[in-house]
Amino acid sequence: MDIMKIVHQAKNLIINPKGTMFKLKDEQVTMKDIIIYLAIVAAPTFLGMLIGYGFFWGGGAGQLLGYAFAMAIITYILSIIGVIVFGFLLNALAGNFKSKQNKMQALKLVSYAATPWLLLGIVNIYPVIGLIALLGGIYGLYILYLGIPIFMETPKEQEMPYFVISLIVFIVVMGLVWWLSSFIWTRLVWGAVWGSYHGGGYWYPY
Repeated sequence: MDIMKIVHQAKNLIINPKGTMFKLKDEQVTMKDIIIYLAIVAAPTFLGMLIGYGFFWGGGAGQLLGYAFAMAIITYILSIIGVIVFGFLLNALAGNFKSKQNKMQALKLVSYAATPWLLLGIVNIYPVIGLIALLGGIYGLYILYLGIPIFMETPKEQEMPYFVISLIVFIVVMGLVWWLSSFIWTRLVWGAVWGSYHGGGYWYPY
């Protein structure tokens, strides 16, 4: 996938989500394309966390910068995995709502829906306003709602039920992603960083 093509797609998805998704519906993509797309649109989230927590809070100090990098890379990778898992689950649910099961179409849909949320992750440069990224998540859910009948060929009467159940699944998946990322950096990474300040032992903040 061409980087500029991805940037152009992301911009159009935000400006005109429904029209853009109709154009992208028949585009042939592979799992590799999906991963590359997510890796690029999630880059602002990675950079936001690295700069925000490494320099804004950490002042660029060596160990805290290392902690920020670890936190950013963990969040980056798990966010991408979470979106892909959600795509598989969205596809698995399709038959319950008279929709067409198609793994790649479901993955395309959730990747496009995740775009504004992942892009707005750049606001973590200033952690105090990091919650603004939630606005991207809300807009992403709107894109998901618009895209369900386009990509999953869902009948009109099943659109809202499918969306509501998908929303619940999304919350559960992202909740698990948040818990897992918190567990990794709190128990392992943060403990390792502070260990040097406590005689080489591990200190776990609660």
